[in-house]
Amino acid sequence: MKKMKFIISLLLLSTLAGCNSDDSNNHVKGTLIFGWFASSNCSGDCSQIFKIDGTNVYQNINHDYPDTPFFEGEFELMTDVNYQDYKVLLNQLPSEIHAEPNGYLDCTDCTNENGGFYLEFEDDNGIRKSWRFRNTVFPEYMESYRSLLLEKIAELSS
Repeated sequence: MKKMKFIISLLLLSTLAGCNSDDSNNHVKGTLIFGWFASSNCSGDCSQIFKIDGTNVYQNINHDYPDTPFFEGEFELMTDVNYQDYKVLLNQLPSEIHAEPNGYLDCTDCTNENGGFYLEFEDDNGIRKSWRFRNTVFPEYMESYRSLLLEKIAELSS
């Protein structure tokens, strides 16, 4: 009987040792600003920009156009969304993007004239980078993230 309790205790201990509630290795810390913007010919409601940090999701309430290197919108907390549904945007941001220069991904001659998608990441040290990309012109490593981004923007916009 003592031997059986010992074995069960070892199994329980090894199971608990394998469980780790600290998901810091899977969690990217920082703030992500993301969304879409229409062509420069647009007038009124020409963008939908959101922000997610370590705890909340926000929406830019002015529909400002991201025409500067870093977006300075007026963000309001979205109380009707579940943060857990959107933190994946932070966690799955491709690491390769951090090596990219600010500007359009894989499109050196692109401008804001035809619209596109906007991404900006600020890490916990205050280092900011921003990128834009067209729906049809982007690096291959962004393919699955682009699909995720489109899905989450559509959910937040509805």
